[in-house]
Amino acid sequence: MALTNLAGISERLRQKIIKEKAVPKVEGYMFEEHELVRAAATECMCNLVLSTEVQELFVATGNDRLKLLVLYSGEDDERLRKAAAGTLAMLTSVQPQLCQRIPESTTHWLEILQALLLSESVELQHRGAVVALNLIQAERSLAERLMESEALEILSVLAKGASQSNPTARAAKQCLDMATEYGIIKPNSTEGDKGGGDAQLQP
Repeated sequence: MALTNLAGISERLRQKIIKEKAVPKVEGYMFEEHELVRAAATECMCNLVLSTEVQELFVATGNDRLKLLVLYSGEDDERLRKAAAGTLAMLTSVQPQLCQRIPESTTHWLEILQALLLSESVELQHRGAVVALNLIQAERSLAERLMESEALEILSVLAKGASQSNPTARAAKQCLDMATEYGIIKPNSTEGDKGGGDAQLQP
């Protein structure tokens, strides 16, 4: 879609798209049965959420916009997953209040997040790590839920060899560092062959 490219160029063009009331049309295309149309519309939304007005649509309660992104992040279509997970990563970065609503959106949220972290796609892994980091930074209770799951072990593996050239490893290490600061895991639980197997909840 041409709108996808335009939405990614500048805020001025995004504002024009918004004023022309094209956002509801993009949302409508996100429900299309045709995979290419659905993926293209989600890619467009990924660029549109750079605008505060579009972010507020997701912040507003009483709709399934956030749920759709979470579910699409678990779809088989890799292009759709990248677009949805990218939108989710962006939204949870700039609107941290959305983080606590992710577990409420679907019972499969943790499974979907873990699948992103385990993906063979480096891009999907990075999106998953950023979403995980945003959740952990947003609320301690979310950090506890992640650290009590297999996500701890996955993040521990991803964090090994963290460097400036590996954004996924950096994000994973930040997740573990934050969990350590919270007192949820031991400082040494990110080392050794067991990876993150020594998670310790705060008494």
